[in-house]
Amino acid sequence: MAKDTSNTRRVMLAVTEASSLQALWRAAMEHMTGERAELITVFVRDDRWRRAASLPFTEEISRASGGSMNFTLQRAEEVDRDAVMHTQGRIQKLATDSQIQSAFEILAEHEAERFHEFVRSESDLLIAPSYFKRRPLYSELTRLKCRILLIEANNVITDPEDHRSKSYGLAT
Repeated sequence: MAKDTSNTRRVMLAVTEASSLQALWRAAMEHMTGERAELITVFVRDDRWRRAASLPFTEEISRASGGSMNFTLQRAEEVDRDAVMHTQGRIQKLATDSQIQSAFEILAEHEAERFHEFVRSESDLLIAPSYFKRRPLYSELTRLKCRILLIEANNVITDPEDHRSKSYGLAT
């Protein structure tokens, strides 16, 4: 990233495990061309995984076999860790292919106020999926002193390299 940040605009890309990275990445690249900008991807952990795991009757249903098993806190953490690693890998590949440097940050949804740490000026831009409007963190995002661009995109990650869905099914 540029060392002199006084004239560098910051583009922040907010993603979750359910984000369509291609659509969000395309929007970020459109806003980074032609000017000095740095990219920070903020992975927002979904607090609902841990809440679901705390319920004694929550089960995980296998997409492959249709069988079910208890959804525990340990399993929720595993699912979360896998989602973060998968997303970080995809972002790194997109950044490498685009020949740009990108930082990757992780925060839990209940830590939405931390988005303020990433905003330096009113010319900064936060790009997020439009479904964030229906999430509790959205009220905090609207308080940011930067522009916000919501992108309409499908809500399931599909990795074109291995054609496996990365979404998970829970039954309560």
